[in-house]
Amino acid sequence: MPIESLLVNTFNGLYFAALLFFASVGLTLVFGILNLLNMAHAAFYGLGAYVAVWTLNNAGDVTTSTVVLLAMLVLVIPLVVFVLSAVLDKTVFAPLYEIEHVYQLLATFGVILMLDDVIKFIWGASPITVDGATDPSRQLGAIDLMGVSVSAYRSFVILIAVACAVGLYLMFVKTKLGKISQAMSEDYEMVQMLGINVNRVRVLIFSISVAIAALGGALFVPFATATPAVTLEYVLLSFAVIVIGGLGSLKGVVVAALVIGMVRSFGIAYFPALELAIVFGLMALVIIFKPEGLFGDEGVVE
Repeated sequence: MPIESLLVNTFNGLYFAALLFFASVGLTLVFGILNLLNMAHAAFYGLGAYVAVWTLNNAGDVTTSTVVLLAMLVLVIPLVVFVLSAVLDKTVFAPLYEIEHVYQLLATFGVILMLDDVIKFIWGASPITVDGATDPSRQLGAIDLMGVSVSAYRSFVILIAVACAVGLYLMFVKTKLGKISQAMSEDYEMVQMLGINVNRVRVLIFSISVAIAALGGALFVPFATATPAVTLEYVLLSFAVIVIGGLGSLKGVVVAALVIGMVRSFGIAYFPALELAIVFGLMALVIIFKPEGLFGDEGVVE
């Protein structure tokens, strides 16, 4: 295998892994801490993608500054979805925490259909793309990586994913919110009996998780097209990530996203017809030989 091809496919694998991390980390955290199996989580990835396209396409009337456009993707859109998710947690998701997982799956699948219809109502069913004038991926161009030209924007996405993973780890091990969250994952009722406002913590964890998914969708679209199908694709892939990595494990999400990202990248390059088959075949092997996942028997950050 030529070294240039190896570098390019490895780089693309890291990019795919970053997107998978954004789409799935919130899903595993919500389950691990709040015991909610939220099938609708990846729908917020799709929502973030559509909001990002709309925002970038309308930003051209105000600015085409690359820094401002990137700030919109990384800060503004996740913040907007953070506020929206806090409202949804109180109104839509609150009754779901007390029911069995099979009913949570069914109910949250209904949320996917609702969000899908909302997206189609606002933006239509046709794919939409970012205008060239406000596309930060085009503005940033390419950089040299050991003699190979790679996308500067994809490098930026990878760095944001790394920063997000490190930030989540530090939050869980260094902050009061993180330590309370870990305690809730072990014994929710005991934390409540200690006088801690678990409902407030629940809303914060849920909203942070959904905002990360929206961030992934926002970072996805400058290099791709926003379509209703993106939700279904990342619902399936995010479940593959948490099955392989283990529900409730931050380390599991990171490792599984890297594995699947590399499998997808090299699969597309050398076995394009079998790319997804390899991913879900790997998931099936994990279910057979280690049903709890690679790190599913550990805590949130161990």
